[in-house]
Amino acid sequence: MAHSASSSTMEFKNEKGVFCHSKELAKIVQAWTCRGRKVNHGYESCKFFRWYDVEKPQGWQHLALLEARDTIRGQKEEIRYLKEAMKAMTHDGEKQLEIPVSEVEELKNCREECESLKRQVLILSERSRVFRNVLISSSVGFVVVLGVMVSMGK
Repeated sequence: MAHSASSSTMEFKNEKGVFCHSKELAKIVQAWTCRGRKVNHGYESCKFFRWYDVEKPQGWQHLALLEARDTIRGQKEEIRYLKEAMKAMTHDGEKQLEIPVSEVEELKNCREECESLKRQVLILSERSRVFRNVLISSSVGFVVVLGVMVSMGK
């Protein structure tokens, strides 16, 4: 049945006699990116496309699609409501949010504390680097002194 094959698609003989927009017999291509579904795919000049194995959803598929549709409708309605609420909270396109003074002060204090902690972390990391270098130097010095003592003992 297969006429030609490549790494991503396979072409099949058009047994249903489906024609593309330019009245040519449409190629049936199995595209692996579509989870193995065969598709009617026309020529590049007319951009024809149609699923080969079209089936009406049944059973759980139908219920899942209806549930998804209802969920999407609900989310669209919620988005519309939130957009309207945002418009109501703004005045002439500019945000007029009222933030209590106590919260502003608390934010400033938190920001200052954060900056202080960042400075302390930098100081401690520099001290750690210095102590690491001293430890390495001391270890090298100890090995050299130990080597000298061993060589003198021979």
